[in-house]
Amino acid sequence: MSRWLALLLSIIGGAIIAYAMLLVIGGAVFGFLWIYVFGDDPWPEWSNYVLGTAILIGGAAAWVYGARVIWNQLQRRFS
Repeated sequence: MSRWLALLLSIIGGAIIAYAMLLVIGGAVFGFLWIYVFGDDPWPEWSNYVLGTAILIGGAAAWVYGARVIWNQLQRRFS
């Protein structure tokens, strides 16, 4: 397998893993905040910025983590 193909597979696979993790973890966090913290009342304005930033940083971190795991597996298998 070409090194560039392995890199492409790890990037795309990492993005898929990150998206799935973001849906599950983000949904759980938003659900907890909705049920136990803020409820049906209007959420504070700062929550949009804080939660949006947390989603971006968490998604990028999950993407790097997922891509790294796949990359390590491919390197071990084909080296």
